[in-house]
Amino acid sequence: MTRRILRTAGLLLLLSSSVAAAGDLPGNFVRLREVDPSIRQDMRYAGAFNFTGRRVPGYEAGECILLRPVAAALSRAQKWLSAQGFHLKVYDCYRPERAVRSFVAWAQDGEPDTMARIFSPTIDKTRLFALGYIASRSRHSLGIAVDVGLVRADEPDLPTPTDAGPCDGPFRARARESSLDLGTAYDCTAARSATAAKVAPAARANRDRLVAALAAEGFRNYRLEWWHFDYRGATPPLRPYDFPVR
Repeated sequence: MTRRILRTAGLLLLLSSSVAAAGDLPGNFVRLREVDPSIRQDMRYAGAFNFTGRRVPGYEAGECILLRPVAAALSRAQKWLSAQGFHLKVYDCYRPERAVRSFVAWAQDGEPDTMARIFSPTIDKTRLFALGYIASRSRHSLGIAVDVGLVRADEPDLPTPTDAGPCDGPFRARARESSLDLGTAYDCTAARSATAAKVAPAARANRDRLVAALAAEGFRNYRLEWWHFDYRGATPPLRPYDFPVR
């Protein structure tokens, strides 16, 4: 009887471990690299090179996590772009709610903005909330928003930058993110980050290509940020999530 109990307990433990390994994300969330590993990732908030100057709470790993339908839609856009010689590159995906709260607290803490020369050369961080660059609620926390750029399919992966010139400055002086000019660097708080802003013809063509590829798969761009897209092809969760990115 004792051996039978032990065997049963062992089997239950094994099954429990397998379920935990396969389903360690809530609901219908998936890791993007498991859906489409060809989409490049540079998850900025898992490191110090972002507008706060430090790893953002809730980001324990540089992993893009999304609702499954959103990841599938990105993969379809990737296939369309790949046929033209381009690839997607994601910078942020699911964002824990604690990260959203930390952004609001950072904007209101009265401390010097040590990364302003790179990410916000002309706008004080105390104005970011009012201008719409930071919000108290984010669709990222629902798993349906993604920050994404564009690279050439044949260019090598680039490491996360550690320093850079102003994000809205000359292309060669900005953070090195892609061989393609998109008008500003990612996460740039500047007027030229608006998707419809006047930029160089090559940057306009790259923005238009990105918007068209994602719009065809159900994504809507946020007008102030050429890189931010919400997926409109699935019913979003009723509440934001706060599980850590790992």
